[in-house]
Amino acid sequence: MRIVVIDPNLPAVAAELEEAARAAVPGTEVSWHPRFDKEAVARDLPGAEVLVASRYTASLTPLSGSLRLLQCPAAGLDAIDTAALPAGVLVANTGHHERSVAEHVLAGVVVLRRRLREQDAALRERSEWASSTFDSSLPLVGGLDGARIGFVGFGAIGRACWAPFAALGAVGAAVTGSGSLARPDLNWPDLNWPDLEWHGRTDGADGRGGLDRLVAESDVLVLSAPLTPATTDLVDARVLGLAPADAVLVNVGRGPLVNEDALFEALAAGRLGGAVLDVWWTYPGGGAPGGSAGAARPGRADPVVGAPGRRDWGSLANVVASPHSSGITRQTLLARVADIAENLSRLEAGTPLLNAVGR
Repeated sequence: MRIVVIDPNLPAVAAELEEAARAAVPGTEVSWHPRFDKEAVARDLPGAEVLVASRYTASLTPLSGSLRLLQCPAAGLDAIDTAALPAGVLVANTGHHERSVAEHVLAGVVVLRRRLREQDAALRERSEWASSTFDSSLPLVGGLDGARIGFVGFGAIGRACWAPFAALGAVGAAVTGSGSLARPDLNWPDLNWPDLEWHGRTDGADGRGGLDRLVAESDVLVLSAPLTPATTDLVDARVLGLAPADAVLVNVGRGPLVNEDALFEALAAGRLGGAVLDVWWTYPGGGAPGGSAGAARPGRADPVVGAPGRRDWGSLANVVASPHSSGITRQTLLARVADIAENLSRLEAGTPLLNAVGR
């Protein structure tokens, strides 16, 4: 079996993936592309039975005559044109990033609400003890016990993020497009999920108040909804105007869930307490908001560079910014390797795939 891997993250566990692939199907050959280079992929794809990639376009269709499986190495299928795949090609995805995202979200919220960056800088740079304990003019920081956490979208990521907040005594609520909270498979089904105080439809059509109520009541607002025409600019200037002035907005869904100008201006003017942003409006190399499809993975001397949006996000001290990395940890990647290897074995045996995706 020959496999082509196009992914910026999996090369970090290349040895583990190759070992697992050969254990699943002896003699498997793996070729690597850390970025989507059309010419290199065009040379390598013919004859491959499995493509491990988060992107597929119609330009690859003529080269995919031997393809049997497109295995997405992540959960998102935004950049995969499944209609362009040859007939009979199976599609599957994987996840396992939920806990890593949850760690990241909790860390970012704590950094902002506890003013850790300001306190660190003051003590490190000026030997100044910038705490209300030593300076009564400074505000008392807020903990998470009793804090209200609102979720826009409550699938695998939303649920994983809720668990640590609940463990610290927070109160949760959520809105989803349908208003339902269908329990997804989080790859850790033994966890006993704490209850939300309330949940409802995003549009409020069920009479529970919807997004407007959620934003107005939330100390922390966590966005993890999928990006669709209906959710683009879902959080705009009007919605942000409903938030408490010290609220923290977290976006681990897609950048355009929030109107960029409205969020920047609210943060710059102090109408919003802070933001934890892991997803953006623009990506290096012209990649879409779903990821950095055009970005290389060069060495330390040649970093990937690209503004994450039109506004000067680096000028805002009340933003915790990260390069779409919240879900990428060694644990995430090794679990994904296990899923990929399992599907190679199932493909060879002709049995149903793990996490199969309908076309």
